[in-house]
Amino acid sequence: MTYVLIDSHAHVDASQFDNDRAAVLARARAAGVTRIINVGCSVRSWTTTLDLCAEIGLYACFGLHPNDADAWDDTIIPALRRLHAHPHAVAVGETGLDYYREYAPAEKQRAAFAAQLALARELGKPVVIHHREAHADMLAILRKEVQAHGPVHGVLHAFNGDLEFAQALLDLGLHLGLGGPTTFKNATDLHAAVRAIPLARVLIETDSPYLAPQPHRGKRNEPAYVALVCARIAELHGREVDEIAAITTANAERLFGMGT
Repeated sequence: MTYVLIDSHAHVDASQFDNDRAAVLARARAAGVTRIINVGCSVRSWTTTLDLCAEIGLYACFGLHPNDADAWDDTIIPALRRLHAHPHAVAVGETGLDYYREYAPAEKQRAAFAAQLALARELGKPVVIHHREAHADMLAILRKEVQAHGPVHGVLHAFNGDLEFAQALLDLGLHLGLGGPTTFKNATDLHAAVRAIPLARVLIETDSPYLAPQPHRGKRNEPAYVALVCARIAELHGREVDEIAAITTANAERLFGMGT
């Protein structure tokens, strides 16, 4: 049976899809994926994401990834404002903090993150947040944001934490994006968190071509596999797959202001 699904975070413009992008998108449609949000999170991918919006009508997210924050300067915010004039631009990001390899200095990441949070408020759009190995600084910046402006309108994508971290993010107002790691057999802390997350705050995603779910783990991910994520969430919550599909689709439509 096919359900209506939204892949709320993908990188279909990535070079990994250059040889078979049309086939990948056809498989997504066959799996029930009616809409994909493609994330343009570098100066290069802004252009390729715009191209996909024009060619095949994907939705778009525009921002600067923390790994690219070394490129942050006074030209970025005006450029993002122009990109967000596109009718299919639904969110700012992905932005956030990534201290795993620190491709960019931490102070530049924090400055870029704060500026993009402000831009999302200005534009009235949700923010898509990336986080890796930056727990304390991430929560500190977001709590400051909440104290000054109220709950954060957005999603922490690729959530892969425990129940304590999930609750901290929920308390800030965020949705949580669940992807491939939710299907991993040994992700017991994540499974416990997923069971406790209110379904009204859940989005599903692939982060294609990264983080492929079981049984494709270690291979290229693609939007069709969001159906596997949906099925695993249904198992963890003891609900029917069609119910989880309907809930997560409605959540994405509401958060991103997407039409049916």
